[in-house]
Amino acid sequence: MATESMIAVRTVDGVAWQDYRASNTGMAILYGSDPISELPIREVPEAGRQSEIESEPNYETATFGYFSCARTKIRATFVKSKIRYLLFITKYAGTVEDYQGQYLVTGFYRVAKTADVKRYHIRFCSEYSCLDEKVCYALRADESRFVAAADAFKVSPQVLKEWGFSGRLTRQSRILMTEEQTQKVVEFLRGKADIRDKYIEETARLQPDAADAEDGDEE
Repeated sequence: MATESMIAVRTVDGVAWQDYRASNTGMAILYGSDPISELPIREVPEAGRQSEIESEPNYETATFGYFSCARTKIRATFVKSKIRYLLFITKYAGTVEDYQGQYLVTGFYRVAKTADVKRYHIRFCSEYSCLDEKVCYALRADESRFVAAADAFKVSPQVLKEWGFSGRLTRQSRILMTEEQTQKVVEFLRGKADIRDKYIEETARLQPDAADAEDGDEE
């Protein structure tokens, strides 16, 4: 039976969300995709490695930085800079050979609310990086869209140069984008099929506890 704390951790209503005013600029960040899925879902941890893998982007709830405390400073920069769109880039690691190793923008959030989740993280997260921060922001979207690898926006070296980014993309990278640059990517993705529900289903299917449940059913 789930405890009250477990239930609280799995909802997005455990904190006071505030309306967020911003320009239509964007920030692009990197996430790791799962190697055993065709879809570019976030990496799903193997059994025993849950704490080592971020549950971000949390497309199940259209939040970022709520269920995990990763990249506190990036989220702070996002809010302080009054950015509207959070774009998600991955270096595709999935099962479709044609896209392996390519950098793709697979989805975005239009952020409409923020919350200070420092106390929430300290109470519920097994790992957190915000203990010495005054505020730890979580982001919540009123529009989120995720697409198949075939429909993603390809991020070539030329595109990165146009965005003013040089160097190697890592999970600590943050690419600040103008309104024009942001809208080009957002409108491109809006023109593709939104398969966020399939992302959610596939992520749930690959969870270690889901595999254990299937083994139990077979017995």
